[in-house]
Parts: sequence; C-alpha cells; structure tokens
Amino acid sequence: MSRIPHMAAHGAGSRERGVSLVIVLVLLVATSLLGIAVLRSSALQERMSANMRDRSQAFQAAASALRFAQGEVLAAGDWDTQVPTAADCAAQSICPPGSAEAWRAVPGDAYDSVRLAAPPEYWIEYLGTGPGRKGSCDLVPPTRDCQSPMYRVTARSRAAGRADVMLQANIISRIPDPGT
Repeated sequence: MSRIPHMAAHGAGSRERGVSLVIVLVLLVATSLLGIAVLRSSALQERMSANMRDRSQAFQAAASALRFAQGEVLAAGDWDTQVPTAADCAAQSICPPGSAEAWRAVPGDAYDSVRLAAPPEYWIEYLGTGPGRKGSCDLVPPTRDCQSPMYRVTARSRAAGRADVMLQANIISRIPDPGT
C-alpha cells in the first residue's frame, strides 16, 4: 500500500514541471511583446515631438519674415504714392498686380540663423488702393491721403526634409499726416 501513493506522487511531480516550463515561456513571450510595443510607442512619440519642434521653428521663422516684410513696406517712403513696377519686383520683391512670385531671403540678423538650415523668404504683392484718411476724399481736389496702397505680404520658411510653413497678411501702408 505504501507504494501506490509514492508512485502517484512521483507521476504528478513530473507533469507539473513540464507545465511550469510552458507557463514561464508564455509569460516570457508576453513580456517581450509588451516591451517591444513600449519601445515602438516611445520612438513614435519622439518623432512626433521632433516634428512639432521643427514646425514650431519654421512657423516662428515665417512669422519673423512676415514682420520684416511688413516693416519694409511700412518704412518705404515712396510706396505711399508710387505703384510698383516689374523692375521693383525683381529688385525689392514688391510686385505689381498679376506678376509672378519673386521670393526674397530675409537678412541673417532678422531671424535665428543658427537653428534654421535655410533663411525664410518673403514676397510682397501690390493689391491696389483702399480707404484713406477719413474726410480726405471729401475735399476738392482730393488730397493725397484720399486712398492708401494695400499690399499682401507672403512669408515662408522651408528647407529640405523639414516643415514648410507659409503665412500671409494684408496691410495698408501708413497714411501720412495731412499737410506733410
């Protein structure tokens, strides 16, 4: 009688050792798959954050180009009275209506040249004239303040393998004080 329980115990132990090996292998595979999924997820998040940083830098560069170009239009003395020509388009990127794009690079001191591979660019289109100083068109003959030139400024930041950002703004040039 003492032999049968001994054999039963011996047979059960050998089966348990085989099951535990299979369970450990399944857990090892599950843990490995979980680790691979976490690595892929973190790599994807790293790429997304790098793309967001790149786009943010490109946006800031395009915004600085837009501000620079607006300053160029607003500071230019004779753009209040003179319609741009094709020669102005080639020389200063201030183009008459219907002309082809004439991109001009922003000077290096107007943007962060250390972080950008290529300088941002701008292009200025003359749109015609718009409203001027209130009451100035009521006079006969109308004064020079009767209508103000309008411009569309387009700025972009782009480089190979990086984010491309383009911004536009419409501006009305400064209206001089009457009598000046």
